[in-house]
Amino acid sequence: MTNVHIDIRDLAGVVVATPTGRLDLASYPVLRDSLLKQASTEPDALIVRLGSDFEIPSRAMYAVFTAVWIKISPWPDIPFLLVAESETHQRELTRGGVSRFVATCQDIESAFEAAERPPPRRFHRMLLPNSPTAPLMARAAVRDACAQWQVSSMINDAVLVASELVENAVAHAHSESSLRIELRRGGLSIAVRDRDPEPATLVPSQPHAPGFRGLELVDRVTVAWGSTPSTDGGKIVWAVLPTFADE
Repeated sequence: MTNVHIDIRDLAGVVVATPTGRLDLASYPVLRDSLLKQASTEPDALIVRLGSDFEIPSRAMYAVFTAVWIKISPWPDIPFLLVAESETHQRELTRGGVSRFVATCQDIESAFEAAERPPPRRFHRMLLPNSPTAPLMARAAVRDACAQWQVSSMINDAVLVASELVENAVAHAHSESSLRIELRRGGLSIAVRDRDPEPATLVPSQPHAPGFRGLELVDRVTVAWGSTPSTDGGKIVWAVLPTFADE
């Protein structure tokens, strides 16, 4: 039985997670995975509120917040903030080095103010059917988005990634899926959500075998990609390509 309870609230698109109890070796992965799942819903921001009723007896345990930041920085790259309401949390976050990576505020009002200044981004989202036409629809959407956002030099790689991710969803998840294309400072991200909880894994192709497997191609052209559980019991497979704006 975990020693941590996590209250989750969605406040106008910003997710506020308030853990209570005691963080130890058993509850560490519970808190980490809960925060990662909340981030996978792509909220406007994720705020973790640390009050006096949340005990972290070891400074090393504060690294859970750095671990979450590292995981979500490539994708979904949302504002991630900590609210340290007690002097103990403020001191340990600073001494442990967490505040060098994760924005830390002393009250929830300051966190919301900081969350209102997210990096500029543009996105397009669409639902895709469980049919062979889904990859075709995804490719067309990616082409249109890249042209509209003036990154047409990225079209070929972006179309390849979207096609492979959607084809995998059709072939393995056998369910409807959703495609999200997003342009931000860190690059162009493509994410596909489906209902299959089985994570996407890279299986290297056999030597001398013709062609490459889909995820191997994705791995070659992207700076990062991964598979994240979604809150609805499925998964999100995402990839980030470096951005090259048209001249």
